[in-house]
Amino acid sequence: MANSRKSLPLNKSHTTVAITAYERALEAILARVVLSDGAAIAVACSGGLDSAVLLNLSADFCARSGHTLHVFHVHHGLSPNADQWLVHVQNECQRLNLSFDARKVHVTTIDQHGPENAARRARYEALADMCTTHRVELLLTAHHQDDQAETILLQSLRGSGLPGWSGMAEIHREHALLPATVTLARPLLACSRQQLEQIAQKRTIDHIVDESNEDARYKRNAIRHEIFPVIEKHFQGFTQALARSSSHFQTAQRLLDELAQRDLQSCQKEGELHLEPMTNLSSDRIDNLLRYWVYSITGSYPSQAQLYQLHHQMLHAANDTHPLLYIGQWTFQRERGCLVIRPNVVSNQPPTESLALVWKGEKHIDIPAWRGRLMFEMTDNEGCDRDLLTRGPLTLRPRGGGERLKLDVRRPSRSLKNLYQELGVAVSLRPWLPLLYAGNQLLFASGLGTSCTLPRSSPGIRLEWQSWGIDTTEG
Repeated sequence: MANSRKSLPLNKSHTTVAITAYERALEAILARVVLSDGAAIAVACSGGLDSAVLLNLSADFCARSGHTLHVFHVHHGLSPNADQWLVHVQNECQRLNLSFDARKVHVTTIDQHGPENAARRARYEALADMCTTHRVELLLTAHHQDDQAETILLQSLRGSGLPGWSGMAEIHREHALLPATVTLARPLLACSRQQLEQIAQKRTIDHIVDESNEDARYKRNAIRHEIFPVIEKHFQGFTQALARSSSHFQTAQRLLDELAQRDLQSCQKEGELHLEPMTNLSSDRIDNLLRYWVYSITGSYPSQAQLYQLHHQMLHAANDTHPLLYIGQWTFQRERGCLVIRPNVVSNQPPTESLALVWKGEKHIDIPAWRGRLMFEMTDNEGCDRDLLTRGPLTLRPRGGGERLKLDVRRPSRSLKNLYQELGVAVSLRPWLPLLYAGNQLLFASGLGTSCTLPRSSPGIRLEWQSWGIDTTEG
């Protein structure tokens, strides 16, 4: 369980510089974050090298400064060694006479969300609970200079804009997954991983080794173990250069945020965005405002495709339409000339009303109300005519009874009831399979296919309905 890495040649000056950088960073953080009387500081500690060093340094700092320090551990249960890690951190806290608390969480992949996002949300929910329990107002995490470089490169490869290139801020107020009273801070951002390894060696800090950190199937690990060594060979000290770049990007992002705040004051009322005053803004300022508004509520920035959908579906829709857009766990809707955002509430009952859609070329549109997503796949073979889909109007409708669909030009149309019976689709699950209409003509029936009577083209678009966790076959 202890560190198995090869010992590095100790460089006392490097370790002293790193410890001094940490202490100065934390002092600067405390100067900007005013703690209430009786409020405490906490360290999020997994037991790995980075958080073990942070725990050790923070214990020394708080002992000298008189701050109360708590140590929080989140047990994900994703590794067979997770129980040992919890015990290891608990024992270290007992040795240092520090307050310790832990939470066990169960991570599942829900609907369209991936396991890494699910684990992150579960971790922060557990940390938020512990912060509330122990009156913690400053939560420290062990992100360091190499983490910052990995984040910047990973975000750039994903096509992120300034928010991605800005990386992680030293101080993160009003974190979307933490209570409003808690500030997240990263006092090790100026320290490299090598410096932390040398501090651990000098102070004989015991720590665990997470085997998943060596798995190159995870993109961040591939960057760390396969890409960074190549870059370092040709650009020594590049992580420091990326860190400097991130500070410039953060400055630019803060200026954009200030502009968005000004625009928000003139467009927002009671949490809703009024669309009429937004028409006076340039297209770039509208996008900037939408990014800022979505992040301030959801804690994550929309992708370029999602931003395009928000901008064009909501702002350019006819006044008598009420388009819906689902992004992750949130629903966006145009109502009374306003853009409204609400958490998704997936009912136990299938929808009974139609839903207007606007397709702008995206690969899929999530429809949580029907517990699935509508897929649009380009195919070299004959498929649905693209112009038909973009021209619309498109609506998703529940079955009303009596609908018929012609799937093959050589065969007559048949009732949906008979087609579902033939495929063995359970009667109780058929209401969760919506019908897509182009105007008043049935274009596509979920689980069955596309009508052959409407315009086709080659290449075309193949439509598919993807249900989330629903087995549509008869038992």
